[in-house]
Amino acid sequence: MRAPEDDAAIVIDPGPEDEGHLNILSARGERVALILLTHRHDDHAEGARRLRQLTGAPIRAFDERYCSDDAEALTHGEIISLDDVTPEIEVVHTPGHTADSTSFFVWSGEAKKTALEGIVSGDTIVGRHTTMISETDGDLGDYLDSLDLLATRGEGVPLLPGHGANLPDTSVMAQKYIERRNYRLRQIREQRAEHGTDIDLRTLVENMYDDVDPVLRGAAQQSTRVALRYLAEIGE
Repeated sequence: MRAPEDDAAIVIDPGPEDEGHLNILSARGERVALILLTHRHDDHAEGARRLRQLTGAPIRAFDERYCSDDAEALTHGEIISLDDVTPEIEVVHTPGHTADSTSFFVWSGEAKKTALEGIVSGDTIVGRHTTMISETDGDLGDYLDSLDLLATRGEGVPLLPGHGANLPDTSVMAQKYIERRNYRLRQIREQRAEHGTDIDLRTLVENMYDDVDPVLRGAAQQSTRVALRYLAEIGE
């Protein structure tokens, strides 16, 4: 993340620990001043420690366990402003996919006084398909709140997702994600109304995902378990 005239850059989510990829990141011509992580998963964060070895840049994440020793954990609402890097980055905690999931709002210059050029969403919005919610520390209620925030603040703002191509409007994708989650919740309610609240998970998934490749049934079961946990939390 840098302006064309900048001598330094911020790297967000260096990805897996692939030596060739990380060597390219560290030898692009500009100094890597900071490494930021949207969340802890290896496909985003695994290469951070090695990139730090190559560049000396500190690593910052919302969860302090994934920060380097010389760096503090990110805080919601924090503005990251560095010498030699023109864009400023607003840190927005968007939990749900994981507890530490964070989005980065990239401003063209001074935060909230210049143009909001894009939103780096990690896996909160992955771009090309819906995302999984971690059964260990993810939460559907938090996720719906995060999507609502992105739908509100992301209107007309380009989306820079964790996977897939950049998209022109963050709000549009956030709304699609909200609609999809609500559709699955409606399906569960309908299945329970028809078959009873004690319907087993396997039958529930088979009835809800009858058009999904059986290879993906494991992922469907995880999503359904997370949804059931959410419904229990809200008293359904």
